[in-house]
Amino acid sequence: MNIRSKALRNYLSATGVLNGTPEQIAYAKQAYRKQYKRNWKAQKRPRKELRVEVTLKQYAAIVQYANAHGMRSTPFARNAIMQAVTGSPIPYGYDRLLQILQLVSMATIATSHNPGAERAHQLLLQAENLLLTHIKQTTP
Repeated sequence: MNIRSKALRNYLSATGVLNGTPEQIAYAKQAYRKQYKRNWKAQKRPRKELRVEVTLKQYAAIVQYANAHGMRSTPFARNAIMQAVTGSPIPYGYDRLLQILQLVSMATIATSHNPGAERAHQLLLQAENLLLTHIKQTTP
């Protein structure tokens, strides 16, 4: 078998299928290609990292403020920075708002099949629309 890629040859050798059956080699090649593509995508992902150093007292204040808004410290800090940069208000309970929207949507679907709950269904639809509008207006 002729293998031009040194990396593939090393992978096949490491997995122990270099001298195996053609089916084993084909399966190992597929696994190698999947892993290669996954690694390539992870390296090419357009993300940047920002590291900020704060004192213990500042960190405690950030954590306390984040907990008061029902968030973890990292998403809270990210939202605060984006709010300062974009100038648009980002709701600190954004994840919680999405969860509430999901629950309201589920309740709306549940009441749509019950003919006796028409008024509740209308109120849930109205609440769902208000939440959607609020989320769309407050996210950049």
